Amino acid sequence: PVGYGQTRRGYVVTVTLCFSRVSAGTLIWSKEAVDINAGLLRCLVRIGGLPRKLVWDREGAIHKGAGKPTDAFAAFCAQLGVGWLFLAARDPQAKGIEERGHRYMRTSFEPARSFASPADFQQQLDGWYDEHANVRVHQTLRARPVDLFTQERDLLRPLPMPLPVIDRREVLRVPPQPYARVDTSDYSLAPAFVGRRVALRGSQTEVAAVA
Repeated sequence: PVGYGQTRRGYVVTVTLCFSRVSAGTLIWSKEAVDINAGLLRCLVRIGGLPRKLVWDREGAIHKGAGKPTDAFAAFCAQLGVGWLFLAARDPQAKGIEERGHRYMRTSFEPARSFASPADFQQQLDGWYDEHANVRVHQTLRARPVDLFTQERDLLRPLPMPLPVIDRREVLRVPPQPYARVDTSDYSLAPAFVGRRVALRGSQTEVAAVA
């Protein structure tokens, strides 16, 4: 649910460390690069460090083709100082660690839960990782991811400060009906902005307009 009796399909971006299997997930609203990058960044902040490379399948907003990243993903990685590796096409086993994590989330986190809002979904998801997924005895590793993470933590590089700003940005002239569309929603603007150019900035949590 996203308010006023409306619902919307969301997606969860996940990050899993290869050695410890410590994981994090973030709710996003599209498969556009700006949302995927924002979700990735939040996951990395939750984990608390940066790997040398981000391993991805050939998601269209991330992979341009021939093993090369899209401009948006390349810029994101450059801001963090990390590399990338794209898996071969039609090779689901190559990302088995992540796929098994997704399957576990679908069978362990989602059933029998209800969510009051996107913020409630994210809060419950964070709690599930902290109190269950990362502290259980992993069936393959026969150890708890949180315990193995103590060996892996020192190999991660620190996150840059300040963090990269990943927002939707657009400049438009406000029409006679002072509304601005961001993603799939219309936001009302002050009538004084009619006919003026405004800069819109939309993050994962707020929308701002500056004339």
